[in-house]
Amino acid sequence: MVKKPSLLIFGGSSGIASPLIKVLKKKYEVILFYNKRIPREKNVKKIKLDFSRNLDFIKALKGLNLNNKKIIVLNFASIKIDKISLFIDHNELIKTFNVNTFSFFKIIKNILPIMMKKKWGRIINISSTGGRRGDKGTLLYTTSKNATESMMRVMSKEYASMNITFNSLILGNFNYGMYKKLSKSVKKEILKKIPSGKTGNISNIVNAVNFVVQSEYINGSAINVDGGY
Repeated sequence: MVKKPSLLIFGGSSGIASPLIKVLKKKYEVILFYNKRIPREKNVKKIKLDFSRNLDFIKALKGLNLNNKKIIVLNFASIKIDKISLFIDHNELIKTFNVNTFSFFKIIKNILPIMMKKKWGRIINISSTGGRRGDKGTLLYTTSKNATESMMRVMSKEYASMNITFNSLILGNFNYGMYKKLSKSVKKEILKKIPSGKTGNISNIVNAVNFVVQSEYINGSAINVDGGY
């Protein structure tokens, strides 16, 4: 029997990750890493982890026995503090980069040796169109996500010869998570900017994930899943 690839999802309790996991677990062995809020999904392994504690993550990895498996990393972990740049304080800057960039780098660095031994790996980072566009008040989120995207491009060149790819999925508007909390008037304005006039659905993200996983020649890319928003 062919073993399912192991899909390590970080930030598994985020609003959009929850419905996505229900579909992905049919094809992959899903392992959820979370910090505070316990993911509600059933029949998947869940690991509580303080991403700032590197030794805890190393210990968790050893316990998973991933040495002979294909590994996919899907990173949803992020924080978004909206503030005009003049009012951002140093602690908020450090906190944002710790979660959105530095912790993700630590995760990749510890998983890479396993992928290199297998000569196969997929690293996928989740970002958003708002983060790329640089909307007003999103300096912290935008700069940290762009830093992570640049990091992914560099690493895509360093490990391509070992069949390890690094790609980002740039998500638009989906009727989950933060989008559901928006007012009707804000939603209406957003929909006006989407050519199809509608939000995306989970199958759009699932298809993008599967496409990146199956395509060894898709590497160092930032793929928009936003309906042209």
